[in-house]
Amino acid sequence: MNNVLSKLKDLKHKEIIIAVVAVIVMLIIYFSSFGGSSTKTTAAAIDTDDYCTRIRQQIENAISRVDGVGKTEVVINWSSGVEIVPAQNTTINGNSTTSQVVLSSGGPIVLKEIYPRAIGVLIVCEGGSNAKIKIDIIMAISTLMDISTDKVLVFGMSK
Repeated sequence: MNNVLSKLKDLKHKEIIIAVVAVIVMLIIYFSSFGGSSTKTTAAAIDTDDYCTRIRQQIENAISRVDGVGKTEVVINWSSGVEIVPAQNTTINGNSTTSQVVLSSGGPIVLKEIYPRAIGVLIVCEGGSNAKIKIDIIMAISTLMDISTDKVLVFGMSK
């Protein structure tokens, strides 16, 4: 360490070296702030899991309470995860357009969150072998999830 310090003392352009070191430190601090975006992605994934699980549980609870249905298990196929739309400032200079995400102290300002859409639902229930119950469940899920009836399958549960 003393050897390095003695070499630095011999250099004539100490100011340049100090400036370069300061720029490197600032760049490290600047780029390390982007590491927080991975926690945002993880938070979004957790939100997606929470949302999907909550909807599945609500459907299971509601369907199982219908007369004649009984014990119910629900599987939902989702289109994607939660999509977050951040606020952006757009600047137009001549022929070029630049957009920049608007940040606050807590991260980007979110305009809206788009939740995933169900693209298919499978329901296995004790009363699923009964044609009337099957049709009632298909119509309820189709209406509730805003998907076509051919995307909803209902099966009877094995005993």
